[in-house]
Amino acid sequence: MTDREQRRREGWRVRPSTVLLVLAWVAAGSTLALWWLGTLPAEPHFEVGRVVFGNVPGIVVAVFYVSVSAFVALAIYLFALRARSWERGAWEWRPDRVKARLHRLREGLAMRTVMEDPAAGVVHAMIYYGFLVLFLGTVTLEVDHLAPRPLKFLHGPVYQGYSAILDLAAVVFLAGLAAAAVRRYLRPPLRLRMKTKPEDAWILGLLAFIGISGLMTEAARIALAGRPAFETWSFVGYPLSAIVPAERAAGIHQTWWILHAVAFLAFLVTLPVTKLRHMVTSPVNLALSPRERPRGAMREMPNLMEATDLETVGAATVAEFTWKQLFDTDACTICGRCTSVCPANTTGKPLDPREIVLKLGEVAAATAADPVSPPVGVDGEITVTSDRVFERITPEELWACTTCRACDEICPVDIEIVDKILDMRRYLSLMEADFPSELGKAYVSMENSSNVYGMSQNDRAAWTEALDFEVKLLGEPGVTAEYLYWVGCAGSFDDRNKKVTIATARLLHAA
Repeated sequence: MTDREQRRREGWRVRPSTVLLVLAWVAAGSTLALWWLGTLPAEPHFEVGRVVFGNVPGIVVAVFYVSVSAFVALAIYLFALRARSWERGAWEWRPDRVKARLHRLREGLAMRTVMEDPAAGVVHAMIYYGFLVLFLGTVTLEVDHLAPRPLKFLHGPVYQGYSAILDLAAVVFLAGLAAAAVRRYLRPPLRLRMKTKPEDAWILGLLAFIGISGLMTEAARIALAGRPAFETWSFVGYPLSAIVPAERAAGIHQTWWILHAVAFLAFLVTLPVTKLRHMVTSPVNLALSPRERPRGAMREMPNLMEATDLETVGAATVAEFTWKQLFDTDACTICGRCTSVCPANTTGKPLDPREIVLKLGEVAAATAADPVSPPVGVDGEITVTSDRVFERITPEELWACTTCRACDEICPVDIEIVDKILDMRRYLSLMEADFPSELGKAYVSMENSSNVYGMSQNDRAAWTEALDFEVKLLGEPGVTAEYLYWVGCAGSFDDRNKKVTIATARLLHAA
């Protein structure tokens, strides 16, 4: 079978990793093109405004653009390596429900899913919106820098308002980072204490340094310009400029500018190799989350009586999960909300929903053809000898799940945890007959009597004898109905639940 035929069989026409690799080249070339365009027009001077790259030597600017070009390409390349790992999963196509996907994406970008936990949500929103405004402000500055003189807009009152907005964003951003550090290291909830790693300190420190170095660069620039009155709109940078000695302002400005640029480059390479990648993967996962298959319904399985080439059922290896299930592992924010609401975990069972996602990601990363980092930093080296997930996940963890889906409901990025558990339990049951002994009795009863109680099917409607009116049974000749009361096994056979069934039937009859 050729590689092209293999891709068609798997469903991939154009692989995401290929798209990302092309994007890496395009991004690198575009960055260099921006540098070239920026060298064409002479930067005009406005009475109220600023000169982009003022006081920065030309060679430093050149190194900056070349470095950004290389680091952007590297970051996208590292994402492409992760995409190759996702592509090992079984094909799953989700082109349907476009409106629902856009709605879910909008909710995620607006922080509505994160704000369901106000304590964490407010802190995260401060970091998110502060960073977003600062990023858009930088893009706006570059657009103005490249625009011809008649189209330049960052001068006069517009520049003053721009400066105030960016200073406000920096304050909100740094305040959010400080609150996040306090929440994680001084007053952490249990779900954060359980999974705090060295990379958390690195991420918080790096982001804080980006914000601080940006403000200090601004302060030195204002001091170098002689602290003009119109810069008072920079209500943080202007007061800070007072501590910058005028005779050393040029050198201080260049130093902070270079440090700020280096911090940005470090951010680019940190993004794909730490959990900070959720800035990219989580919104995509939210857009992919709505599906045609209802929640709770398992993946379709071939008819075991008719399938002739079926080698396995369920999921035991990385390749037997869908690519979307593997993508979930990189979208996880490690927030632990799923663990905090899990009834099995709360009652001391071995199940930790977050660990199910992370362990799957660890096996996928350890067995990938290209070297990729696990979803989150781990204590010590992970020893994995094959791509079987049961090297990291135990049957006891899986069978402790009650399938209540509290974890799925609480997840702010719509990771489908229970689906993974059900696929692994399906494999254990059908391929290895590895399930709790209590389930053996239930399976035999379902096979022999079509219910877990082992009761005769002739007694399924026996509860209707306690009613003084006739109950129509769907399936009997001539019986049709607009609404169906699905009683189920518990409501039909369990003595306590039969009382609920009878009471409900009387209410429906009275209505």
